[in-house]
Amino acid sequence: MPDLRLRVVQSRFQNAFFHELAEAIVDEATRLGVTADVVTSVVDTEPDDVFVLLPTHEYAVLEGGQFLEDPRLAQRCIGITAEQPSSSHFDTNVYYGHKLGAVFDFSTLSVKRYQARGIAAEHLQFGWTPSWDRFDANADSHELDVLFLGAATPRREHALSKIGRQLWSRRSRLILSDNAAPNTGDHAAFVTGDRKRELLAGTKVLVNIHQSDEPYFEWLRAAEAAHCGAVMLSETSLHTKPFQHDEHLVFSALSTMPHALAALLEDPDRLNTLRRNAYALIKENPFSAGVEKLVSVAQDLRKTHEGHRLKLGPSRTQPFRQKITPSWEREPESIDAVRQAIREIRLDIIDLRRRVSTDPTIDPTPVIDHRTPAWDRRTPRVSVIMALYNHEPYVVEALESAASGTYGDLEIIVVDDCSNDGSNETVRRWMDRSPHIPMTLVRHPVNRGLPRSRNEAFKHARGELVFVLDSDNAIVPTGLERLVDAIDADPEASFAYGVLQRFDSTGPVGLMGVWPWEPWRLRYGNYIDAMALIKATALKKLEGYTLDRRLHGWEDYELWCRVAESGGHAAHVQTVVGRYRQSATSMLSLTNISQDAGFDAVRESCPRLMSGALELQVDVLGDWLSSIRSEREARDVWLSNWEAQNA
Repeated sequence: MPDLRLRVVQSRFQNAFFHELAEAIVDEATRLGVTADVVTSVVDTEPDDVFVLLPTHEYAVLEGGQFLEDPRLAQRCIGITAEQPSSSHFDTNVYYGHKLGAVFDFSTLSVKRYQARGIAAEHLQFGWTPSWDRFDANADSHELDVLFLGAATPRREHALSKIGRQLWSRRSRLILSDNAAPNTGDHAAFVTGDRKRELLAGTKVLVNIHQSDEPYFEWLRAAEAAHCGAVMLSETSLHTKPFQHDEHLVFSALSTMPHALAALLEDPDRLNTLRRNAYALIKENPFSAGVEKLVSVAQDLRKTHEGHRLKLGPSRTQPFRQKITPSWEREPESIDAVRQAIREIRLDIIDLRRRVSTDPTIDPTPVIDHRTPAWDRRTPRVSVIMALYNHEPYVVEALESAASGTYGDLEIIVVDDCSNDGSNETVRRWMDRSPHIPMTLVRHPVNRGLPRSRNEAFKHARGELVFVLDSDNAIVPTGLERLVDAIDADPEASFAYGVLQRFDSTGPVGLMGVWPWEPWRLRYGNYIDAMALIKATALKKLEGYTLDRRLHGWEDYELWCRVAESGGHAAHVQTVVGRYRQSATSMLSLTNISQDAGFDAVRESCPRLMSGALELQVDVLGDWLSSIRSEREARDVWLSNWEAQNA
């Protein structure tokens, strides 16, 4: 029988998770006595080589299709795929699957779909592998109650917003990754390797939500959780065997997931039983059995091909990046001028209303309208500042949210921007009922607009930290405490922000603020709401919020851009800290008629940021290869110790 060398082919710009999987395959094949390795970039093929492309579509996208289009190589290749049948990636895999010597997939659902399209695909059952094992049978404490790991999609964000109360009332973390380009290693929005397994080992419940409406079971995620002792609460799925509901994990419809999560967290005995059962199941199904099947197919392919010696190089020379053009760099269309004109008319009307409604005999100087007895008794660390204009139905909810949270070392400054709906009287009555809260109500005798109101509130703030709370939004009970903790943990940060639950009259509808501080994102628009905790020294240095009319409604965005322009950064809290009211009259809906003038103004105040000069410049390939080497060395040490202990 000819010798076999199994070569798992990886792109230089591969998603890190697939490299973890490639290493697991090589480790298991090596223990089976097969010569195996992971290869990247240029490949020298020898007669005994059989290749495993993991995953097929990603290699083609990242390196080009040369490997897959040459029949002398394609017939020596086994494609391993892990894509949902409803995705475009699955269609790419089908195209190449007809060219390859064999195809494997981790999902029996996908295998059936391949077979229906004329590909003799086989199921690769993933199971226990020693390098992923972090299970501690005696673990009785966990750092996290709830964890979510996965790519950000609108569907997932909507579902996560529905469990917002469980997230903010528990120790939770949302790590939402951006799949616009491969995640080649650890960063704030993506975890891999040992850090991921340690995170899972310290988690009680891993929440799993499908990317699309297709009930595709994320089998590999379930296996990772079982290896580490995290109980998976998953959206209802198909083709889940050998995992069984309420024996190894819990399945739930999205509509009942908040209740299912709360019930799990309140029943430690059930959690412990589930985690132990899931680990026992994964141990009973070793990954070596699946790799043995893979090796058998590879041996058959080795017997049939002619063993050409070829030198294969990738056709792509630069890392794959999705090309995104900022809206202000695109060719303008005629409709853009119309939108900008509408926006200018709208701003003119706002200014005209202010002039018409203002009595010229009135002194426009802001006045202190009311103070609580507690104002002079102490100087809190956090100043909550609120600009108020005609939000009588919502302002009490906003005030209560700040005053009744778990963080109590605060004061509140409200600037009433000449409301005419009873907002002022509503705030005064609340202050009279809350004499223990240090609070000042400042009144603008004439309407002056949001940025001036915020700047006026800041003038009265005495705390070293300033929290901006709009009068129709709310901070969740644990939100302020978590923001303070984040800025304390990162003393160099200019401000801290977190994930917000978007809601309307129907209830939660999505999330905001899911991405960590990444200045390059600001070139394409705002992704950080005004609801943030800012160092007073930083806000003073930046001279507060801009008064440029072109930036009406973009004042917070422009402030974050100036933080980046000045070399500052923000700390990000990866869980829900606040609630953003989404309505037809919200600032979000009223400021996006046209963005042209706003981007022009930001480009003037932040030229380096908006030109791209501040974007992180790294040698992607060098960093990736370096991380691979260090991870491989650490894994070899771990495996040697494990084998010595279990000899």
